[in-house]
This record gives sequence, C-alpha cells and structure tokens, in this order.
Amino acid sequence: MKTPSQLTTASILSLSFVSAVTTVITGIIPQLTAEFPQIAPTLIEWLVTSANLSALVTLLLNPWLTRRFGSQQLVIGGLLVSAVAGTLPILVTNFAVLMTSRIILGLGIGLFSPHAIGLIAHVYHGELRARLLGYQTGLSALGNAILLVLAGWLVILSWRAVFLLYLILAALALLAFKALPDFRPTATTPNHAESLPASSWILLALTFVTYLLIWGVQLKLPTLFTERHFGNASVLNLTLAAMNLGGLVAGLSFGKLHQHLHRYTLTLGYAGAATAILVLWQTTNATLGIIAAIFFNFIYSYTGPYLVFSSQAGLTGNQIDTMSSRLTIATIISAFFAPLVWNWLGNFGSQALTTNVLAWIAGCLTVITLLTGVWAYRTQKGPTKHVES
Repeated sequence: MKTPSQLTTASILSLSFVSAVTTVITGIIPQLTAEFPQIAPTLIEWLVTSANLSALVTLLLNPWLTRRFGSQQLVIGGLLVSAVAGTLPILVTNFAVLMTSRIILGLGIGLFSPHAIGLIAHVYHGELRARLLGYQTGLSALGNAILLVLAGWLVILSWRAVFLLYLILAALALLAFKALPDFRPTATTPNHAESLPASSWILLALTFVTYLLIWGVQLKLPTLFTERHFGNASVLNLTLAAMNLGGLVAGLSFGKLHQHLHRYTLTLGYAGAATAILVLWQTTNATLGIIAAIFFNFIYSYTGPYLVFSSQAGLTGNQIDTMSSRLTIATIISAFFAPLVWNWLGNFGSQALTTNVLAWIAGCLTVITLLTGVWAYRTQKGPTKHVES
C-alpha cells in the first residue's frame, strides 16, 4: 500500500491542532461581560461552552453522514462552517446573534473533529499509526496553547480581533481539499449499544464531575484575574496557554507515574488540584496565582487518562465502544451545566461570586480526594493493570 504523502499527513494532523478551538475566547470573558453588561454571567460563559453542546448533535450523526458524503467532504464542510461562524462575531453587536454563531460553530466542529482520529486509523498502519496517534494527543494540547498565545496578542488590538483566529479553519479546509483522503465506510449494520456494569456508571458520574470542576476553574479564571489584578487579557491568555502545556506534560508522563502509584494516581490528581485551588482562593499575589493555575491544570490532567483507562478495563469490544461514546457525552454535557451550576453555587458564601465558586470547587476536590484515597487503599492489593508509557 502506498504511503500517504507528507501533505496528507499534515492535513490529517491539523484537525487535532484545532480540536479545542472553541476555548480560544475563554480569556476575553471579562471583555464580553463589559460589552454586554445586561447579560447574565451564565449566558456570557455559555458563549465558550455552547459550541461543545451543539457539537454533540453532529458528532452523533457523524457515522451516517460519513457513509453518505465521505470523510473529505464532511471535514471540508465542517471546517468552512466553523470558519464562517467563528469569525462572524467580528461584525456582530447583538448578543443573540453572537450566541447563534457559537452554536453553529459547534455544529461545524462536530462534523470534522471525529476524523482527527478516524482518518489516522483508516489511512495508516502498524508503528506509523501508533506514532501518529501519539502525535494526535500532543498536538491537541499544543495547538490549543498556541492559539491561546495568539489570542493574547490579538486582544491587545481588540477583543473582537480574537475571533480572527477562526480563519485558520478556512486555511485548513483548503489544505483538506488538496490533500485529505476520502474515506467512506461501507458497513450499514448499526452498532447496538452494549449494557454496562454498575462500576462503569460510577466512573461515568465521576468523569462528569471531574470535567464539571475543571470547567468551573477555566470559566472563572478570567474574572479572578480581573478582580485581583493578576494581569491583563494578554497575561491571562498566556497563563491559559501554559496551563495547556502543563496538561501536555502530564499526559506524556502519565504512564510512568501510573506504574509507580497505580490507583493512587487518581487521588494524587484530585489532591494536587484541591491544593492549587485553595492557593487561588486565598492569594492576592499575581505570580503565585499564575503558578497555582498552571499547576492545577498539570496535576489535574492525570485524572482524565486514568478515568479513560479504568473505564475500559474488563469490558468487551462492543462495551468499550459504548463506554467511549458515553464518556464523550459526559464531558460535553458537563460544559453545558458548568455555568449553571457554578454561578448558582457562587451565590452561597460570604465573599464575591468568583471567590465563593473557588471555595466550592476546593471543597468538592477535597471530598473526592478522600473518597478516592479510601478506595485506593482498600483495593490496591487487588489485581491492577499497568499503563505502558
């Protein structure tokens, strides 16, 4: 079989580079709040997360759409829809239209994002496939970090200038037109979801809470930086970028850490995150606050791989597919509920809303640390599978 060209490989990997493109506007939440003072904070934060929920619609339809139109047309169409919807806010002054553009952005992302992994699996084989799948994971974190750095530069011009970053999607659509292979599955037999054991549902619930917590931190960090004068929008975006790189380091070192700590890896992630949030809750020092934010994302990023790894243990092939789908849905839905949950809980406490939210998050992380620590202690002597680094 002919080896795909370097341009084809670049086109496929570029889909991973922009997989988290919805979050590039996280750093301009304070500017959006000032631009639309009559809009509730929950709705402002939904501008960041609404695209994740709408992406679920086209994600669920993606297998049928791929059979109908082929992967190349779907990827190009999704990139172009996302590029247009993503850049539209440059011209928009109406909040309802702005929200609508974000929802349409999510629909486009749901069209192309599944093919970031799918095309690697279908086009490449052997060691090259394994290597590219590793690159895919790293590029996702690296791409988001680079986009956030660029956002930090653009916001100096204007908060609207940040939306220019979505023009990158149009460039990738052109690259896909020239080099992306077209895959069209022929199987028409539907895959029926397999029932899952009770332990899997516990892991799904924990996954939902885990991502609900990290969304709470990411959505409140911009307001925290503004209220405590930790730095301007550029500093915030650079901090968010560094947080993503911290997550990348955690992902690369997860295998080695798990070999030594086993089930305590999960407890470490929650304990370290709780400590970082307690520092953020208390400190008014900008340097300490930035370090705590970066450390939070680094240490907390050990929880995600562990939950994915544990969720697949002991399941059959069809059950693994079902569990993977459920995990994706749990993480996406958490993005929708995060603004609702944290802005409601933030009303309960003696301090400002953002500070109260951090207190609630620290409390939740502390409780989960204790629960997972007890679980790890009681079950550590049992059989434990290891992750190869």
